[in-house]
Amino acid sequence: MSFRVNLTLRAETDVSEILQYIRERSPQGAATWADRFDQVLAELTESANRKPLAPENGDHEEEIRHVVFKTRVGKKYRAIFLIREDLVLVTHVRGPGQDLVPRQEMPVS
Repeated sequence: MSFRVNLTLRAETDVSEILQYIRERSPQGAATWADRFDQVLAELTESANRKPLAPENGDHEEEIRHVVFKTRVGKKYRAIFLIREDLVLVTHVRGPGQDLVPRQEMPVS
């Protein structure tokens, strides 16, 4: 199955903040991170339904999934998403050390 992928405003803000943080330390690192994130989004168009349930899934009506990806130096990031029919809705992007997404921050269906 092929999915469309959209980011919520919250996810777009997360990406912007992550890129700004990395860019201040390494412009090349930010470009590499952005390329890797684009690859993750492309993967979701084909395999979102095969990604694991996220730790946040336990207390929500909809299935919450995530995909973990790493930077070249091994720092882990998570793209957290919902699947609604043929739409993948990326709701948050979390970086190293960030807490789980609170239930009240997840979109309501």
